[in-house]
Amino acid sequence: MQHKEKQAVKERLDHELKDFHFTGCEKVIQKTHAKSFTEKLSSFWNKEIEVPVVPIVVAAVLLFSTISLRDDLNGEVRTTQGEREIIQIAGYAYWKDDYERAVKEYENKSEN
Repeated sequence: MQHKEKQAVKERLDHELKDFHFTGCEKVIQKTHAKSFTEKLSSFWNKEIEVPVVPIVVAAVLLFSTISLRDDLNGEVRTTQGEREIIQIAGYAYWKDDYERAVKEYENKSEN
């Protein structure tokens, strides 16, 4: 009796769908079974890719914070020109901090 029920359902379905015809089968076959390089490339670019946003944002924040912390730790104390002092030695004008740094470097080289 199951066979008769299946047959009746199939006949009813065939009767209801007799006006619908699928005409794009060639196009679907070409996209799913690509043969040429351009068809393969088109198939590759046609894929949907899901990118998780939260891990990417967390990674970017960690990267930028690490870079800014490294710059802060390695950076020298920067002063504005208004806070810097000008000194004159042998008729030449120097920034005091630059002069002291150059003297220290010269003394270190002469010790070695």
